[in-house]
Amino acid sequence: MNAPAPPSPSPVPTLAELPLPVRLTLALFLLSVGLGYISALVQLHFQHASPGALLPSPEDVVRVFHGAVGEKPQSKIEQLLPEDYQGKKMNGQGQMTAAFFKRSEDYNNAIAERARQLAQKQGLKKPDKAIKEAAKAEIDQERNGERLAMIAWVRNGAKEEEYTEDNFPLPPDLAHLPITRKMLVEQNGQPVEPRAVKIQTLFRERCATCHQDGGEAQHFPLTNFAEIKKYASVKTSAGMSLEKLAQTTHVHLLSFSMLYGLTGLILAFSNYPRWVRTVLCPLPLLAQVVDISFWWLARLPEPQGPMFARCIVYSGAGVAVGLLLHIVLSLFNLFRVKGWLILVLLFAAAGYAGYEAKIRVIDPFIAQEKSASTEEK
Repeated sequence: MNAPAPPSPSPVPTLAELPLPVRLTLALFLLSVGLGYISALVQLHFQHASPGALLPSPEDVVRVFHGAVGEKPQSKIEQLLPEDYQGKKMNGQGQMTAAFFKRSEDYNNAIAERARQLAQKQGLKKPDKAIKEAAKAEIDQERNGERLAMIAWVRNGAKEEEYTEDNFPLPPDLAHLPITRKMLVEQNGQPVEPRAVKIQTLFRERCATCHQDGGEAQHFPLTNFAEIKKYASVKTSAGMSLEKLAQTTHVHLLSFSMLYGLTGLILAFSNYPRWVRTVLCPLPLLAQVVDISFWWLARLPEPQGPMFARCIVYSGAGVAVGLLLHIVLSLFNLFRVKGWLILVLLFAAAGYAGYEAKIRVIDPFIAQEKSASTEEK
């Protein structure tokens, strides 16, 4: 007598066959992931995009991950103190030169006081427009002298003794540069010769006000020599530091991989053709690995480094497209005709809301940001 055949395994249920509570939970999860990714794009704008640009351009990506083409390795402090800082955001990937000028707390008061002094010399009770412009020009020259003195101290080795004694002898090429009087080392009420800068005072006045507990940049403190030395060391690459690159890689590979893995698994249980699922389910994960590989390859010398850096734009787009397909295709496979109608209406409403947000919020903000970047000095 033949043994009875073993029961055939029950087929794995597809998304549309799952109980309604499960399908609703998965749908809301997919929508939440989509909203989270949009918020990540907003953060990307504030971190790396040039003022007036919605997302980072290939040039922005080269600057962030490789460094400016042709630029020699520099310390972080020197990188953030360019002479031409207009059009660059005031952050750790842009510039901090504005801290010597318009973003300095005493900048406007210094100009007003200098204008009053110039008017007094000319026998005027009140400074006119020409005197105010002359005062601003003088203050700007002195503030630029401060910037150059700080860079010179860093290039000279950022010596602890000079910082502790608040006394950095200026190199010969800066000996006669206009510098704010209170930043100069004095003896008997007059600047010493050869001239020297109060380098600790300079960092305290121009940097520590924000880079201390309670300041806007408190997570990057610059209140003592040990903290400053960390950013005064010359890097082997002008782009993102190895420390930050490793941290960013760690965060992306752990957190985003979990999301892409889950959205891919959801799509894997759809009833689309197997070849479609085989290609699309792992797509964001694969694109992310390629994307992060380009981050590290961007550190190579020129011309390979900038070439890989520009590829980050396209690998990042691959991640975004893969995730979008995960979300949209899975949502439509979770429900049948009535659900499709709701999804179409939902996507239409989201598209309209996005259009209104672009017209009423995003475009004015981008225009204002671009205008502010050209005026700030």
